Amino acid sequence: MLEFVKECWQKDKDRRILWLPVLFGLGIALYFYCPQEPSKWATLGVIETLIISAVLFRHYPQILRLLGLVACLVAGFTCVQVKSIWLAQDMPDLPSETFYFKGKVAKIDTNYQGRLRLILKDIADFDDNIYKGMYRVTQRSKTAVPAIGDCVEMVGTISKLPTEVVVGGYQFDRKGYFEGLKGTGYAESRWFRVECETPEKFSLQKEIFAVRQAIVKRINRVLPKSEAAIAAAIIAGEKGAVDEDLYTRYRNSGLAHFLSISGLHMTMIVGLMFFIVRLFCALIPAIALRYDSKKIAAVFAFGVSLAYLLISGMAVPALRAFVMTTIVLMAVITDRRAISMYSVALAALLILFISPEVLISASFQMSFAAVVGLIVFYEKTAARVQKWFKDSRLRMGLKYILIYVFGVIISDFIASIMTLPFSIYHFNMIALYTTLGNLLAGPVIGFVIMPMVLLSLLLMPFGLESLTLKGAGAGIELLNQITDYVSSLPNAGFKVVSMPHWGLMLITVGGLWLCLWKSGWRRFGIIGIIAGMATLCMTKVPDVLVAPEAKAIAFKNKSGELEIVSGHTGRFAKEIWKNKYPISKNKTTLTAHPEMTITENRLIVGDYTCDLSREIGLSIWYNAAGKPQVKTIRNDIGDRFWNK
Repeated sequence: MLEFVKECWQKDKDRRILWLPVLFGLGIALYFYCPQEPSKWATLGVIETLIISAVLFRHYPQILRLLGLVACLVAGFTCVQVKSIWLAQDMPDLPSETFYFKGKVAKIDTNYQGRLRLILKDIADFDDNIYKGMYRVTQRSKTAVPAIGDCVEMVGTISKLPTEVVVGGYQFDRKGYFEGLKGTGYAESRWFRVECETPEKFSLQKEIFAVRQAIVKRINRVLPKSEAAIAAAIIAGEKGAVDEDLYTRYRNSGLAHFLSISGLHMTMIVGLMFFIVRLFCALIPAIALRYDSKKIAAVFAFGVSLAYLLISGMAVPALRAFVMTTIVLMAVITDRRAISMYSVALAALLILFISPEVLISASFQMSFAAVVGLIVFYEKTAARVQKWFKDSRLRMGLKYILIYVFGVIISDFIASIMTLPFSIYHFNMIALYTTLGNLLAGPVIGFVIMPMVLLSLLLMPFGLESLTLKGAGAGIELLNQITDYVSSLPNAGFKVVSMPHWGLMLITVGGLWLCLWKSGWRRFGIIGIIAGMATLCMTKVPDVLVAPEAKAIAFKNKSGELEIVSGHTGRFAKEIWKNKYPISKNKTTLTAHPEMTITENRLIVGDYTCDLSREIGLSIWYNAAGKPQVKTIRNDIGDRFWNK
């Protein structure tokens, strides 16, 4: 066995470098896994120890390599810790009541209900008390949209960042913290524009936002509401206008990825631009005979990809896709191999260094999982497909059709398998008919919508986009019909209870081991994948759920579903519960469960007493002996900068 491992280690010598972003990411994951905020002095001590060790063992190459691997892990840990410490500056003590405030608009977006959200910088109250930092304020009613850089005033309530509402749930405060937010709230009045104390200088962000808003207005002027909402999402990254029911149908049909600008959109836009420029060059002999049209096309394609990234809002999937397409285009310009696992590793390392917190986001995990799986398949089968393409006696048109059809089926199957564990963990669901949905939608997206989108973007500066936008709208309407059909099939969006986080870690490590190595020992990764998936059998629906401040309570009935106690508030918590666990349509009452009593901030279950002001909320499982096993939200999230 030892000889086998040594042999594989030598064979995979050129693949070892692929593990550098994995180690960097592992360091980031260790930081987030800490139950308490780690000491910066301890981290500094580890760094100094590594430097001293490198000096002492500078003549021992094997020890230096080992120290280099540890240093890569420590670099990831340090990168995210430094960012976390920097963001912890000037944490404010916010007023608990509604108050008057004013501030400068730094960003603008919409929530899932389509309501306007203003991100204000350095707000001040009526007495000119300054609260430094960024604050996201949601408007309760539809109002006009201010410009980035405007100073506005309003009356509203701002609180600290909201924490998770169920054990093992999404940590909203952590996400907001790494976005630079100090608090969130609601406006009780509409906003009013006021004079800024310091005049606004030129802002690229402001100009880009203005362009995005202009694009959305043009889309809304040409297309009906349902088509315009999808078009705005795939062109300008504005998903706030997408109806919640429509989004659910896209998700259940396995086509929700189309609403988030990612590799699919960027690849099609870049590929189409590359093709158009090469065709144009081929039609002009003076260019075709003197210059390399591939390199000219690559330069124009890069310009389009950069413009598309900027107007899309620069979300993580779009940024990842841009980095990878840039690497591919640079490879074309420099006559290198364009698509490889090394380009994926470089893209991952760059993104994690710039924004280390994205490691724990669903978008980062799912986008890279899909790309890694597709490239591994490409590495194994590309030569065989090319040989078949050359040797086959089928007509050329039929060859392309077969390659496209089977390419869509196989690519979607691989991407679905690779992203399945992350879909279960983050969204508690499996889209059973995702292959059918993508097979039906693929031609519409590839041959109608995205070409029309590219032409619309190219024609917008000249005001000639109306006809091409209508073409894209026709494709979107057909796509909506496809999602309606696929999502209406039985159990299209199959609900499951997610595995524990350590189960997802087993699957991730096993999948990386299987994909990054090439020799025989890669099959050991299957063990980790099977072990991780097996943890799904270890998950149970809680017997009792209590939201923060006891705003919502639920009990499990004999059918294994949770019945929510009627008469309680906590609508937001209930929505989260419905997405995570099976919820019964029946309601229950607190008096039906005499083992539980609530008095002020104390919750009593049998012999267990919980201080809700400290523990926030909790989940309870009863063991075989009938004793409650309690997991609190406070213990789950730890004591970190973002949830103090």
